[in-house]
Amino acid sequence: MRSLQRILIMAEMHGRDLTRRHAALGLLVALPLSFYLASTHDGSQAISAGGIGMAFSVSGATLFSVLSSRQVDQRLVLGGYRPAELLIGRLLFLGPLGLVIAAGFTVLMSTVSHPQRAWVLGLGVGMVALQSVPFGLAVGSALSRELEGTLVLIGVVGMQLAVGVTSAVSKVLPFYGPRRLIEASLHRHGGVVGPLLQTGLYGLVLLLVARVFMDRRVAIQRHGPTDPPI
Repeated sequence: MRSLQRILIMAEMHGRDLTRRHAALGLLVALPLSFYLASTHDGSQAISAGGIGMAFSVSGATLFSVLSSRQVDQRLVLGGYRPAELLIGRLLFLGPLGLVIAAGFTVLMSTVSHPQRAWVLGLGVGMVALQSVPFGLAVGSALSRELEGTLVLIGVVGMQLAVGVTSAVSKVLPFYGPRRLIEASLHRHGGVVGPLLQTGLYGLVLLLVARVFMDRRVAIQRHGPTDPPI
């Protein structure tokens, strides 16, 4: 019960921190939205641009949440919190936040671009949001500065948008599975289960990476007792 309370406290704490940054959150959402609106004349490419570009919104919010609480995390661990509780607490808030953003993008793109299967589009965009959270956690835990982390996010999301869905590079990037779902929404036929499994496995790997780096970042070095002065 105490562990659950700590997780809920973490989720509330990060929720308050991010909601105070409403201007930054607005800009994070406006960026992929502008990608989509600027490319609506390209048909299917617009949906991919909007759906995959949304990863920058959720992963960016996750990155800022991790980096802004580094010192707080260490104090919480000293106070008895476990690194896993810090991680799950972030997931508990950022996951639903990402799904809310994904729902807004799905409604807009379904209304403007009219995909063949709107429910598959919603599934794909939702997977982008959920994948973005462990991706942002992994980047934020591995890097110590916002500039480097932001550049990594831009590079990975930009590369996922730039390369073709069938290319070898695209298949090793974290949003390959969600992109397959988004592409499948444009046609009446297309696999759903395979991309979902791929997204889930990749997300678990990213969470493991985030956990390893978080353990190192908040590790407490314990020293043995020192001899009293003579």
